[in-house]
Amino acid sequence: MRLNTQTETTGHARAVIAFVMLGSVIAIAGCASNRNAPTDTLAQSEPQQQRSPFMPASFLQNTPLISENQSPYQRDDPSRTADSLIDELEDALQLADVNQQKERQIGDVGLSGQTYSEVAQPRNATELPENFRDLTESEMLSIAMANSPVLRPLGIRILENPDAATTLLDPAIAQSDPFFGPDAALSAFDSQLSAGLNTQNNDRVFNNTILGGDVQELTQDFSTANAGLRKQTISGATINLGALHQYDNNNRDGNRFRNYWETQYEASIRQPLLQGAGRDFNLIAGPNARPGFNFSNGIVIARLNVKMTETDFEIEVRDFVRDLYTAYWGLQQQYENARNIHVAKDLAYQTWQSVLARRQAKLTGGEANKEAQARARYYGFVRQLQTALGGDAGQTGLYVSERNLRRLMGLPIVDHQLLRPIDEAPTVRFRFDFDNLASRAIGQRAELTRQSLRVQQEEQRLIASKNFLLPQLDMIGRYRMRGFGDDLTGGGERFASAYKDLFSLDHQEWEFGVEMGVAAGRRQAHAAVRNASLQVRRERSVLIEQQRTVRHQVADAHAEVASSYAALEASMAQVDAASERLRASQVQFKADKIQIEFLLEAQEELLRAQTQLAGDVARYAISLVNIGTVGGSLLDDVGIHIHRGCCGNQLIYAGQ
Repeated sequence: MRLNTQTETTGHARAVIAFVMLGSVIAIAGCASNRNAPTDTLAQSEPQQQRSPFMPASFLQNTPLISENQSPYQRDDPSRTADSLIDELEDALQLADVNQQKERQIGDVGLSGQTYSEVAQPRNATELPENFRDLTESEMLSIAMANSPVLRPLGIRILENPDAATTLLDPAIAQSDPFFGPDAALSAFDSQLSAGLNTQNNDRVFNNTILGGDVQELTQDFSTANAGLRKQTISGATINLGALHQYDNNNRDGNRFRNYWETQYEASIRQPLLQGAGRDFNLIAGPNARPGFNFSNGIVIARLNVKMTETDFEIEVRDFVRDLYTAYWGLQQQYENARNIHVAKDLAYQTWQSVLARRQAKLTGGEANKEAQARARYYGFVRQLQTALGGDAGQTGLYVSERNLRRLMGLPIVDHQLLRPIDEAPTVRFRFDFDNLASRAIGQRAELTRQSLRVQQEEQRLIASKNFLLPQLDMIGRYRMRGFGDDLTGGGERFASAYKDLFSLDHQEWEFGVEMGVAAGRRQAHAAVRNASLQVRRERSVLIEQQRTVRHQVADAHAEVASSYAALEASMAQVDAASERLRASQVQFKADKIQIEFLLEAQEELLRAQTQLAGDVARYAISLVNIGTVGGSLLDDVGIHIHRGCCGNQLIYAGQ
């Protein structure tokens, strides 16, 4: 309803504004001839300085900001004509129409019910920072550990390659793998229970009575009930226990009973003596293994796989924490750069206004080229500030760095408050003993732990592979008891009950023997041993090379700490010298002892020195984090522990 009202009054408002502005134009045009030249008093007085459209933001000073649409080069021009004012009037009316059209399209309320002034929008280079949320290192780690079901290292492209993402559930998924996990390996030694019940009715005619059991037409009711238990032992033996009950009712003439029961209980064992025998082999390869272990894994192999998965998870957590610190100190560097550029821009603006005042007063140093040079330098700093805030091609801005830190921490990407690191970066010298650091890294680096597990795994496979060079020699044994009777249970004379006959132990059977088999040449077994030996040599070589690489990384990190601190000291001295030069240049410029080029160069030099100092501070802080990373102690240093559970891991931060 409000929009319709504004639409109806637009024509009346435009008429009134046009009438008022036309009268003003006529009055100004009549006085223009008397104001073409400045008076002596105006020439001698200092011109009023213009306010910069990029005055220090609230994160630098508590001064209010002016509109970005105000031009810093605007000043009263006595030669302004009526035509130019009419053009401005038309532009203002067109702008009002555009604003009204936007209101018709979007209204005052967003889709969520909030006004657009309340809905947070992503910040860009046209906005100055304000409304901050101070963030410490401890708070950053605490929030990130609590909001990280999926680890978010900066190098992972989760949209293009989701399988490469690491989650808290990965170790538990590997632990519960139904094919290659520890439980799957243990299941091969589980007891197997089997049971069956079958019944049938037969009515059959035989051409030969001998085939029919002395009957031409056989009628029969036949039932079978069986139960069995099978157990695979770690030594390689296979134990079977079974029970069988049969009921048969037929019309054969030679039967002692029209119907009868037959019962038997049986126990058997097969124990390998050479190939497939032994506790070590079965724990490594599992029962029924074949050379190469393409289809089976033992308990030892499965547990080593789980340990390697847990180590991979620890590596990802360590890299995630390293990325958090890198983003934290990088964001602090962006804030410092923005502050320095902001101050340099304001200095450039003051210089420009000073030259502009000299030009208006027609004094020495106010030449047009110098005024244009100062103005160009000012707008150059304006452009640098925009780049520092919003970024540019190949350069990350403050807002992009802040959003990256939010993504790592699991916070909403857009918020009314900007994250602002408040912990001071370390600027004191740290010294590390290289030999102690290298020894600790060799013992604690997760990558070396993982490769050591890999070597153990291949060594275990080599041990199991040699077992296949032995011939197959199995010892077998079987014992069976039988019972027969007219009924299944009951008493009476012999064969009146099948159970009575069974427990009389009159019908016992046993079997004992050995079975042997060997493949001529055993080519597959020899190939498996040769392959396993090569795999062991390869993994050991990789481990040695990884240890060398770790020592190189420790050496580089150790040297980087010293180099970054030396650069930090040099940058501090450079900033002090550049600041003194700028103060001296300002005094000399006001006294007309130097040209404006020297003053602008001093301002530029100070900004370069401050930018370099901010980068060196962040570099030194990150180098200290990298010492913990290459040394394998980063998680312990910052107080992060991994709690492993059956339903997934949990990251616990014990903040100091």
